Amino acid sequence: SFLNHKPAGRLGFVRAQGDRLVFEDGTVARFWGGNLAAYSLFRSKEVIEIQAKRIAQLGYNLMRLHHHDSTEWVKPTVIAQDRDDSQHLDAEALDRVDYWIKCLKDEGVYVWIDLHVGRQFKQGDVQSRFGTIEGFEEIARAKGEVKGFCYYNEAVQGLMRDFAEQYLTHVNPYTGLAYKDDPAVMGVLITNENDLTFHFGNMMLRPHGNLVHNALFEDAVAAFAAAHDLSRAKTMETWLPGPSKIYLNEQEHLFNLSMLHQLEELGVRVPVATTNYWSGSSSFSLPSLTNGGIIDVHSYGEADALDVNPRYTANYVSRVAGGHVDGMPLSITEWNVPYPAMDRFTAPLYVASVAALQGWDAPMLYTYCFEGFQNQTNASTWSTFLDPAVTGITPAAALAYRQGHVRPAERAYCLLFDREHAYYRAVDAGTSATLRTLVETSRITVGLPDVPELDWDAATQPADGVAVLRDADRDFIPPGRHCVESDTGELRRDWVKGIQTIDTPKTQAASGWLGGEAIALGDVEVAVSTPKAVVAVSALDDRPLAESSRALLTVVARVLAVDKRLPFRSEPVVGTVRVRMPAGLSVTALDADGAKGESPAVAYADGMYVIELDGTVGTHWFMIE
Repeated sequence: SFLNHKPAGRLGFVRAQGDRLVFEDGTVARFWGGNLAAYSLFRSKEVIEIQAKRIAQLGYNLMRLHHHDSTEWVKPTVIAQDRDDSQHLDAEALDRVDYWIKCLKDEGVYVWIDLHVGRQFKQGDVQSRFGTIEGFEEIARAKGEVKGFCYYNEAVQGLMRDFAEQYLTHVNPYTGLAYKDDPAVMGVLITNENDLTFHFGNMMLRPHGNLVHNALFEDAVAAFAAAHDLSRAKTMETWLPGPSKIYLNEQEHLFNLSMLHQLEELGVRVPVATTNYWSGSSSFSLPSLTNGGIIDVHSYGEADALDVNPRYTANYVSRVAGGHVDGMPLSITEWNVPYPAMDRFTAPLYVASVAALQGWDAPMLYTYCFEGFQNQTNASTWSTFLDPAVTGITPAAALAYRQGHVRPAERAYCLLFDREHAYYRAVDAGTSATLRTLVETSRITVGLPDVPELDWDAATQPADGVAVLRDADRDFIPPGRHCVESDTGELRRDWVKGIQTIDTPKTQAASGWLGGEAIALGDVEVAVSTPKAVVAVSALDDRPLAESSRALLTVVARVLAVDKRLPFRSEPVVGTVRVRMPAGLSVTALDADGAKGESPAVAYADGMYVIELDGTVGTHWFMIE
């Protein structure tokens, strides 16, 4: 928690400056975050206080507040559920959100606010001061969900703006500030996982039976196609790349313009994301996302990502690269390799190291907590706060990323799309060797063209020193190599062995199939018998390990819950770790709360601490100091 400046917001509001997030005083902002979602938001104040402190202790300085409005399945929510409309806030639920913001702020943890996630529109919403919701029966068939519909339905848009105003102008009694006026709020999302360009554009087609919205859609398509001399039939083929994707970006833009204008009028000063670049998204999903001040990405992974050959296959890290628009900051409000993936413990350091290399601004694990914090009996797919596989390695990841232990890439490239690649093809990490082979090598962003049909877009102008690429399918890994290495020399992933190493002056780590391997880094040597594990040594005093007087040794391997029942069982990491640090230090185990416990067997020889891990000391953390 010493990484956090307290209270959050004391350096002023976060703003976008080119492709970076900075505070008002000019300090570069770098966030290592998580999510507080659904039921976790509405806990007792005692639990909120305890968890806010623990969140900071683990190295987080950002939490996204998510599923605050998902009235179909979360009870309570900030939207009152005892009415026949969705237009009133629940005072008690809102009080818990207020208290979260207050407690997180006190611990130096910033907040990301979503405006629309899972709100259910009800019969009482049909008539409002914004007019009549046309085609409400079609929304009702979707259980009141307005994703997709909202881009065509002006009354729905009015109600969404009304909620945004109520929520953002609400004064938190614990801080004395409206959310919009609190510099501890660092970002805002208009609508979650809700785009036309890939996921919801087909809903308005006639076969889906949403005839009122279909008529609005067809009228809009006809007008757009006629105005720009496009084929009306092709422009209606929303499931295919081509002119339909240009039109769908225009339709998203019109919605974004309305929502962003309102937020500006309300006085929102932090970067706003419109919606997300998420599962299945391609280059044609990006243009309308640039209407906001930050591009937001979602990416979920599977086991054995370190074994993936980037020449041919994308993984969850390379998929993020497809959403990084040149000249704009990037957040990742959702990433995870969810339970029960056996090697999920390799994910935090992998994400942290590549995010630092690329200059991504705010990765957020989904989630810190989803269900709640007490009386947990089953392992959760999403709540990582009690999962040692993820939480055990989180402090090391936070240090590596937030303190700049991993240097940014030395070379920068921009994959500059022309009209064909931007709209008439589906280009993403899955189809682009350029993205896959550069993301762990050098900085890679994507650039967009200016097309005449959109009067609001602009051609990307890469900065001086950025190499422009036109070929989306170029392999940047030298022939015959079975590893990818950063141009800084600090990161290396051997996909044949399934091992990633981080070798910097202040963080040195090895992850993956380590059993039986002898791994030598600058000041750390790892020789363990545990088949798959992560071993990391992190300087805590921001000095090179060889000069440091305080460092954290983290060791994590498989974590199981038998038949999904808690408690988790952690496989010990067994073997020898050697660390070069000054003489005269001790090595002590830390318990789950950071208190000191027993010590492993340690010797000091040839300027290195020889730490023998025999599996009997039940912890993932050791302090060298």
